[in-house]
Amino acid sequence: MATDNSLTILEDGNGLFGTHVTLKDVNDAIREQMDTDLELTPKSKMTVIGDGNGFSSCVILISCKWNKPSDTLPHKIVLKVVSFSHIKALISKAEKEGIFKKSENEKKDMNANFEISIQRIHNQEVDFYNVLKKGEPENLLILKVYFTSKFDENNKTKGFIGMEYIEGSETRHSYENCTVKEIQPVLKAIAHIQALTVSTPEEEIEKTFNDSSYTESMKSMMEGDRMTGIFMHTKNQNPERFGELVASVERLAPGILDFEKACNLNKYIGINKNVFVHGDLWSANILFAPGKDASMYVSKVLDYQLAHMGNPAEDLVRFLCSTLSGSERRQNWERLLEDFYAYFLEAMQTREIPYTLEQLKLSYRSYFPMGGLALLPLLGPAVDVKIKSMSEQTAEKYQKVLAEKIECLLEDVEKFYLETI
Repeated sequence: MATDNSLTILEDGNGLFGTHVTLKDVNDAIREQMDTDLELTPKSKMTVIGDGNGFSSCVILISCKWNKPSDTLPHKIVLKVVSFSHIKALISKAEKEGIFKKSENEKKDMNANFEISIQRIHNQEVDFYNVLKKGEPENLLILKVYFTSKFDENNKTKGFIGMEYIEGSETRHSYENCTVKEIQPVLKAIAHIQALTVSTPEEEIEKTFNDSSYTESMKSMMEGDRMTGIFMHTKNQNPERFGELVASVERLAPGILDFEKACNLNKYIGINKNVFVHGDLWSANILFAPGKDASMYVSKVLDYQLAHMGNPAEDLVRFLCSTLSGSERRQNWERLLEDFYAYFLEAMQTREIPYTLEQLKLSYRSYFPMGGLALLPLLGPAVDVKIKSMSEQTAEKYQKVLAEKIECLLEDVEKFYLETI
């Protein structure tokens, strides 16, 4: 796919919803990858969905109008397009609040790093979906992928993934709580994804994860001034409740932010094999769909752009902290890890088990400080705009949920760090 290489992904485009991707680009991918001569017409209705959930993407729901009737092609497609718009909006907001201060040269360097990082993680997500296709979709809870476009030397601006749409589905944000029962299907899916590591050839793993994109992404989000800004924003959410907690954790931050240890935790725990890690498994990346009794159930797990090889507890820390209330997580984390491990043993069948339950629990406690700090933006800046658009009564209810999660999270970051150093 040829593009104008004078443009960059950091700039707004003239395509769909200010991106660089056009309807023609989508139709070219459909013809090449869906084995059809049909195409979407301009009468296809397009709507942005999940606005504010993704840091580096614009997600578009396409209600398909094909140029000829078809019984086999989908009626709706979810198009995930790589976009810098949300990141720019967050940076602009942080600048106005005095949290983010950079010189023009520093901004230029940061943007260049963002561009490279965004392109890498998109391509990695596409490659990882190809790996996941070899598993059982009902166990992995993955969406069907219809077509993709990766970045390369000739395509610097048009990265996208076309996926199935689940009718009536919705996501929940970090200001909502799930129950222990509701999250069981995700624990099972994580277990099956980890088990898939063992049956995937090493050369395919190396091809998919051939650089340090995840570590670089972690550092870019949490090093230096960025972490200072995160602490400041967290404290400002509720100075009376969070002030002392933030100050206490911030004093420990130099020791907690040990990226070498966090990204190579298996070496310290004594686990000899890395496993597949989702990398961004928080509440907004879980899709709920309506069941037969009108209740909502977990349908799919979304967004693998930060997938990497790593420690088996990484996803569990992020997932439990973002979906459960702080008190529920504290009461149930060990039992939930035991549930997860049972699913993992079942998925592994007769294959050699790469880690013990005790190693999993130690991994959880050891990764929690870093994983907990990485979650703070998802309990603050990522939800600010959404909460401000709510009624006062609704906003107050959700702010109470967030405050409880943040308070417990900060307390446990300190607790687990002091226990495991």
